[in-house]
Amino acid sequence: MYEFRFDGFSAEQCNAYLKRIGADFNGEATLENLNDLIVKHQSTVPFENLALIAGWGTVDLAPDSLYKKIVEDHRGGFCFELNGAFTLLLKGLGYDVVGVMARVGLPFLGFLTPLYHRGILVTIEGNEYYCDVGMGGPKPAFAVPMTGEKLTKYGKKFWIEDTERGWKMLKNDYKGSDGSCLIFAPVPMLPSDFYGNCRELLNDKNTIFYTMRQVNLTLIDGYIQIVNNTLTIQKGDKKEEREFDEAEFPSLLKELFQIDFPG
Repeated sequence: MYEFRFDGFSAEQCNAYLKRIGADFNGEATLENLNDLIVKHQSTVPFENLALIAGWGTVDLAPDSLYKKIVEDHRGGFCFELNGAFTLLLKGLGYDVVGVMARVGLPFLGFLTPLYHRGILVTIEGNEYYCDVGMGGPKPAFAVPMTGEKLTKYGKKFWIEDTERGWKMLKNDYKGSDGSCLIFAPVPMLPSDFYGNCRELLNDKNTIFYTMRQVNLTLIDGYIQIVNNTLTIQKGDKKEEREFDEAEFPSLLKELFQIDFPG
């Protein structure tokens, strides 16, 4: 056997990160605490592609750069950044955590898409769980057991199925559709292993990261989302959607996502 050794965020950085997401942590790397951290992270750190589509800063997966962007600059990011930073937070808090390579499929396309997603595996008391705070679409607000057990929390059901050749599929029952969110390889990866995949994504100008402006937060009872110039807020059964002028964008960013418009 061998260890996947890498440093997480320091105790000081973890404390600041916890403050950023409004979470308390009692020092115990438990499943209950992990689920609380996932919910808090998803509802406070937005999925956003403003660095790519608007040129607001750069994408850098180095730990200090992720910390500065998400904690100090109060920004969000996409999967390589968000799941990368969350992995470093969990490591710093004492969790047994690694990254996993993933491919987005919503619904599942029947063929393999590029490895443009990064997931998280956490082991607690010998049990493995898949975690994700970096999906722009449906994602579980809790750690999903690798056993295939179907869990429902906050009205959302997720589970993991086996697929061909060792891949695992994260699924849900969203609106009775196919329900596949992504497929991933349950093979432990170090943070640096994702640098090449992220670079490939950054060089692919045909993805939605370059063609569609996105900022969104996942809430326990819904979501807040901006796609181009459309604002959608869903809380429970109540859904509001409207178009907005570009001049309103800075105030919406600040009010809904606590992001300061640059300059």
